[in-house]
Amino acid sequence: MTDFAIYKIATGKIDRILSGNPDLLPLNVSEGEDGIHIPATLNEVNAYVDNGQVVEKQPLNLPESLQIAADGVDEAVITNIPAGVTVQWPVGQVDEVTDGEVRFAVDLPGTYTLTFDAVPYLRQEVTIEAVPAT
Repeated sequence: MTDFAIYKIATGKIDRILSGNPDLLPLNVSEGEDGIHIPATLNEVNAYVDNGQVVEKQPLNLPESLQIAADGVDEAVITNIPAGVTVQWPVGQVDEVTDGEVRFAVDLPGTYTLTFDAVPYLRQEVTIEAVPAT
């Protein structure tokens, strides 16, 4: 059996992995997609396709967690975010980071998660603990 990655030609993002006969690959590829053999150690989470080659994604190297005061003023500032990375906010809204940083403030104590994602990087979550203001 052979594993194939089905990926978006425009972005290199791997959508799914298929196992089977390579002759059946064309039946599983939609418009705007292509397929490529993928090593067993790689998958749609840790790899993408660049110029016809399966490549391992690189870490974003963002902090895993931050703590702020839940006062609506104190901010968690996450920097060194590569252009083109998207951030999904706790409410589900997704924005593209264009200036290399994200700022987050909140006035309700709790734990909030920001999710960062983009080809060619590994998806990463940053947890922000908003503690009661003193």
